[in-house]
Amino acid sequence: MKNRIVLKLLAAGALASGFLLSGCAPVTVGSTPEGASVYYKRSDKLIGETPAKVTLYANSREVVVRKEGYFSKTVLLSPVGPENIAVELKKRDKILVLSHPSGAELYVKGKRVGKTPYRIDFKKPYRSFEVRSPGYTPYTLDVPADPEGNLVVDLEREPSIMVMSKPKKVEVYDKDGQKLGVTPVAVPATESCQLELRKEGYYAKEITVGTDTESPYVVELEREPIIIVYSEPENAIVVYRGVTMGKTPFRYLVENDMELEVSADRYYTKHITVAPDSPRKVYVKLDPKPYITVKSDPPNAELYRSGGVELVGTTPLEMLVEKDTSLEVHKPGYAVKPFTLSPDSSSEVTVPLVQTAASLEKVVQIDSKPSGAKVYRPGGAELIGTTPLELPVRFERTLELHRAGYVTKIVTVAPDSSDKVVFALAEDGSMENVTLSDPLLNTPSSF
Repeated sequence: MKNRIVLKLLAAGALASGFLLSGCAPVTVGSTPEGASVYYKRSDKLIGETPAKVTLYANSREVVVRKEGYFSKTVLLSPVGPENIAVELKKRDKILVLSHPSGAELYVKGKRVGKTPYRIDFKKPYRSFEVRSPGYTPYTLDVPADPEGNLVVDLEREPSIMVMSKPKKVEVYDKDGQKLGVTPVAVPATESCQLELRKEGYYAKEITVGTDTESPYVVELEREPIIIVYSEPENAIVVYRGVTMGKTPFRYLVENDMELEVSADRYYTKHITVAPDSPRKVYVKLDPKPYITVKSDPPNAELYRSGGVELVGTTPLEMLVEKDTSLEVHKPGYAVKPFTLSPDSSSEVTVPLVQTAASLEKVVQIDSKPSGAKVYRPGGAELIGTTPLELPVRFERTLELHRAGYVTKIVTVAPDSSDKVVFALAEDGSMENVTLSDPLLNTPSSF
């Protein structure tokens, strides 16, 4: 064993003696792959390409071996070291920016570009990043052109703790009840700090943070089972087990399953079930009942159910039609009008009425030119009067006008005639033959 130690010392002494005698020690740096550039560390001075010979004078030197597409590598050369150094370069597929803590965000000129672990894209021009993480001091990272591996950033803790929450925008209070802010909020990293987090609709939560608390500190609040029931239309009545609870929008702390009735005037009632895990907002749309307004032309007619026995009301009338319903409209002087309504009928229905023949009465003033003609029914058997004459007319009527010295004239009047009708009589110019009308016999006699 002692012999081996002596031999090693002799060998080292011989190497040192040779170095002292010559004054320099050449070292050859090779690489895989070949053709890599060799530079002095912290200098842009190129020594050569591998295999490159480096001359050392007395002291050790660090050199950097670089090749495009590969991670660079720093090598320590020593005068008493090997004469040949082989460097194996690793293929540079990607370069990652890592951080402690992980998940830090990277910004370029104030614009967020991603978070750690982040892959560097050498095709993009920017090489300087600001690394941020809540509760830590921002760090500026400059990416070297020839990195030797992934870049790791160790962020320094700020003298505060970033309190974050689920859900967001939770109010944070200290032990004295003073509001510190709304999450995310930074609180002093003191020895011990008691906080209370509050948000409407959630149970309040107390936490304690200190110097050893990891930042950011995320607090998750438990939602109170408060349900708000909305309805269309609004102000619907909410009933639970026969007890009216209120009107919509209805807010309630639901600790167990509840079956509710939601109702509104002129709408069908709906039943819903809410539970502690139901959505916070529940929407109920009520279906309108099929109310239909029945009108008549003319108005103020009586509306009966089919058969004319049960009177429903007088038009215009609104009625609930939940199934096909047969009805009749009655009005004196008009024909009875049957019709049918169904739930999908129009919300307003107008029933046209037709007058009966007996109801179409009109007073027509009948006159003759010259006046004073006698008016008879057809055949001249019944005298009605003498022109001018007002005559009620309900239907078309045929009349005869008689006046001495004039030709008998047969005329017709009807309900659609003018209010005043004047008939011109023709003079009888025959002196040889005088014809008299005999109303009783309804036949002319000559003499």
